[in-house]
Parts: sequence; C-alpha cells; structure tokens
Amino acid sequence: MVPEEFVVEREGARCMDQRGDGACVALDPVTKLCTIYADRPQTCRDFTRGETICRRILGRPLTVPASDKL
Repeated sequence: MVPEEFVVEREGARCMDQRGDGACVALDPVTKLCTIYADRPQTCRDFTRGETICRRILGRPLTVPASDKL
C-alpha cells in the first residue's frame, strides 16, 4: 500500500506526487532507488525503467554510448 503522504489528488484522480524536477516522491534522491518498491502501484510496475523521462530524472545520458552498443 502506498503511504498517504505520497498521494495527491489532481483533477479528481488520486496519484503519486512528484518533486519539482519530475521525480517521484518515493524515489530516494541519494540512492535513486524506490523507497516503496515492494508496495509500488501498478503504474510503476508497468513503467519501463530507462525511458527518456526516467533517465533525465536520474541524471543519466539520454543516449547509449557507442562502447555500450557493441
């Protein structure tokens, strides 16, 4: 179950809140790991880690270096 302090209501729908940079409030800013991983909502379970928005929030390059393509 998602802790209530992580939930907000937007346009009548309950959803996970975000920080000003777009990061989920459940994401630990130091470790970049989910603090509620075992209890994360289905949307998070369906989210593909490493997508453009994810990489931007984590501060990682948006493209794969040529050395990683081999």
